[in-house]
Amino acid sequence: MSKENQETKSHSHTNNKNTVHVNNNFNLTINLGDSLNLLALIGSIYLIRTLTKKRKQTPKQEKM
Repeated sequence: MSKENQETKSHSHTNNKNTVHVNNNFNLTINLGDSLNLLALIGSIYLIRTLTKKRKQTPKQEKM
């Protein structure tokens, strides 16, 4: 081996520093106004149906 190869081998200290910074941000936004409107709509439809069924049943019971 030549002197150059020996010198490069003796000075070939590698100092690799791999630093990885990961910033994961996950945002989930839920609009509650829409779901509350749908819930109120479904509830009102159910309430109207039950009230109309009760009104239809009362005249039938009076006839009997």
